[in-house]
Amino acid sequence: MTRRVSATESSVRGVLGRLLGVAIAYGGALLLLAGLNEYDVGEVVVLVGVPMLLSAWWFGVWGALVGALASVGMALPFVPPDGYSLLMGAGGGYLGVGLGVALWRRWKTPAPAKARMRAGEQLAFKRSLNFALVIDHEGQVLESNDRAGEVYGAPRRIWEFFHPDDQGRVREELERASLRGEAGPLKLRTVSQNKELIPVELKFVRLEPTRQSWLLLEMRDLSALAELENKVREAQARYRYLIEDAIDTLDTGILLLDKERKVIWANRTLEKFLGVDREELPGLEVRRALASAKPLFQEVSDFERVVACESTPFVFTLRNGDDERILEYRSLPVSTERYKGGRIDHFIDITEKQRLERILQEKTKRLEESNRKLEEFTHVVSHDLKEPLRTMAVFTQYLIEDYGSQLDQEAQDYLNRIHRASLRMRHMIDDLLRLSSIGTRQETLEKIFLGDVIEQLKEDLKARLENVTLIVPSSWPTVVANRTRMIELFGNLISNAIKYNDKPEKRVELSWTSQGGFYQFTVRDNGIGIEERYLNKVFELFERLNPRDDYESTGAGLAICKRIVEEYGGRIWVESKVGEGSAFHFTLPIHVPLPSRNGAAPLLVGQAR
Repeated sequence: MTRRVSATESSVRGVLGRLLGVAIAYGGALLLLAGLNEYDVGEVVVLVGVPMLLSAWWFGVWGALVGALASVGMALPFVPPDGYSLLMGAGGGYLGVGLGVALWRRWKTPAPAKARMRAGEQLAFKRSLNFALVIDHEGQVLESNDRAGEVYGAPRRIWEFFHPDDQGRVREELERASLRGEAGPLKLRTVSQNKELIPVELKFVRLEPTRQSWLLLEMRDLSALAELENKVREAQARYRYLIEDAIDTLDTGILLLDKERKVIWANRTLEKFLGVDREELPGLEVRRALASAKPLFQEVSDFERVVACESTPFVFTLRNGDDERILEYRSLPVSTERYKGGRIDHFIDITEKQRLERILQEKTKRLEESNRKLEEFTHVVSHDLKEPLRTMAVFTQYLIEDYGSQLDQEAQDYLNRIHRASLRMRHMIDDLLRLSSIGTRQETLEKIFLGDVIEQLKEDLKARLENVTLIVPSSWPTVVANRTRMIELFGNLISNAIKYNDKPEKRVELSWTSQGGFYQFTVRDNGIGIEERYLNKVFELFERLNPRDDYESTGAGLAICKRIVEEYGGRIWVESKVGEGSAFHFTLPIHVPLPSRNGAAPLLVGQAR
């Protein structure tokens, strides 16, 4: 493995090399002096002056001073006493000439980069995480920081670590920086001393305003960023393939077009629908791309609407022999920057949906016809049943009134039972008609103030409310409903509260509250109550928990209440204790409109008065 050379180590080596050069020069001068048989003061002065000049050239003022002293000391043994004054004068000349050489070199060649930087700048330069080098206008490296030394070693010129293909651009930027004082940023490639390719972003900055001054070359390592970009590109490619694979599995045909209506991409479902080869579609104008599918369109105008990318959705039919496919076409604009102005066409297969809708329409039509016939049958049968019952009730009443005195007690009891049974049967038929009509026919909906409904019930039930304490709230809400149904609902519950009450002081209390999205109403009594095991049965049709000697009770009243409440989107339940009374609760929605099952207008609940 190649050993890395730091900038500091390289600098030390340079100093040692120059010292060695000066020592060799003095050694050579000493050998030459030793080889002279006769010593001429002029010759001695010249021989020891040459290494002094070299020391001044390499080490500046200090080199001139030390070199002058060393030259005088070396020449002293070889000069006769009468020449000492001349030698001392020569020493002064050495010093003057050396200082002149040192100053001339400093003027001709600027001081090292270290001398140009303050202590803080030098520390920041050396420890910077970026690659930093001080160079001259010809690209010669004068100083480099630790990071650059670790990676690139000790190059003499910057061309040594730039990629061959990028060196021309580096020269152009260097010339621009020399003229303008700054150049870059520029992304290029460098090669480390380990032959590794390192992408960098570089910038040149001139350190002094003169044209011949040095430049700072700073380079930011982009290796991590390049690796991250590669990972991002790989991830984007994976996600793109994943999305394309996911779209390929859709039951909807997808066609992606650019702003010139040329095909960018199509999924396999579209290929199956239109019988085209999706690999041949990209780059083709949409009309040309789908031309082979034109004969499949049942209507030519539908093909024209598709290739025109009509923005209004429409349904069309494809027919291939006996195979029929119904598609819904939707074209949506693309708003992303890459494909802005393009469109995404959706071809949604609704063949099965259309088939099910036709079947549903046919079933609905048959059901409506069946309901109509059933309603007609119900009315006819109820009329035919009620007529003989009416006859039975009339004639049994005649027998009791006209021939009751001629019959014994048992015969009179039989006639009374027949009469009550016929009346109960008539009431039962009426209740069945009311129950069957709920939700099967359109009913008029209107804003109803429930306080008016209660006032009407007070009048209708005036006789039954005698000796009954009826407690009602001072305010009532307004609902949108059928007035007759509200009268039936509240009337049945109030009637039951009166009917099934064995207390000498009968009490019925009405109340309501607003809970969540519903109004909750309560009809509470102090009657006989209901056993817990029957709480869920009381709303079943013909479920009667009292003896059948009450001819007015058919067991359908609470079933009718339940049907009305559920038709309006609420629910009904009862709480009761035997001997203490019952509380019937039911709810009606406030804000959420629920469509009527028979297609009538939605039910809306208004504000309280």
